[in-house]
Amino acid sequence: MRYYETIYIVDPNLDNNVLDKIMDEISKELQKTESKIINHRVWGKKRLAYQIENQKYGTYVLMQFEEGDQSKMLEFSTWMKLNNSVIRHMTVLLSDKPELHVEEEKKEEVPVKDSTIEKDETSPQVEKGPEKEKKKKMVEEPEEEK
Repeated sequence: MRYYETIYIVDPNLDNNVLDKIMDEISKELQKTESKIINHRVWGKKRLAYQIENQKYGTYVLMQFEEGDQSKMLEFSTWMKLNNSVIRHMTVLLSDKPELHVEEEKKEEVPVKDSTIEKDETSPQVEKGPEKEKKKKMVEEPEEEK
């Protein structure tokens, strides 16, 4: 079996309900190709590398599936291009079967400590004795060679 991954970008200003309807519509269209969807999830809103249709941001959606009827895949790709909800899409062949992604349930929020910042000894801002001396020697050595 062959496995594919399609990443598509939709308008970032869409409501979650509208986004779910778009995802369902795309899933139904893919099922017409007799493909089996393994994962279909929203990656989130991200900045685009360049503006597309006057949009600086887009909502990325990842869909992984098992190949169905190859002759119908071209129709699916054409349908994705003509779909006004999808700004861009790209389908690639995967080398291995993708793992099933399980949505994590919302974790309990951890209470935040006092708003004061505590400095600990492992902070990268603090330089300690021998490391600081090594840096000094490294700086001094090139001057001694002259």
